[in-house]
Amino acid sequence: MFDVIAENALFIFIALAVMWIAQFGMAYLQMKRFYGRLKVVRKGGLTAVGQGGGQYKGRAYAVITIDDNNIIVHAEQFKGWTVFARLRPVPELIGMPLQELLDNEDSLPTTPKLRIAFGNAGRDLLAARQGKESQSEAVPTSPRLEPA
Repeated sequence: MFDVIAENALFIFIALAVMWIAQFGMAYLQMKRFYGRLKVVRKGGLTAVGQGGGQYKGRAYAVITIDDNNIIVHAEQFKGWTVFARLRPVPELIGMPLQELLDNEDSLPTTPKLRIAFGNAGRDLLAARQGKESQSEAVPTSPRLEPA
């Protein structure tokens, strides 16, 4: 057995290197598809991505877009073990007020990891919306004086 490995060590090393490079290439294509879809979804309004799950049991990502009235106009999930995972719509959440999503996070019609991801995205959206409102109400300050 060890003789076969020793005789073919270079071939095994090259095969592993090719598989590793192929994995990087497929991960790059997955990232490109994800951000391309995110670019389209962001045109609908304020958008956030939330994450749920852990390192070893797999992660799930949720994308939520809200309009000016805090109503969800896009809700998509991204989960899977392979580089072939894609964003998939979650039509049950479209049209739902953001606050309702946050209030009923534990009973969303998704998996537990996705519930956490949608909750995280919703809280990020709420914080971003409140941050924009407080910035628009802020009183302008005097220009900073530079030392001479």
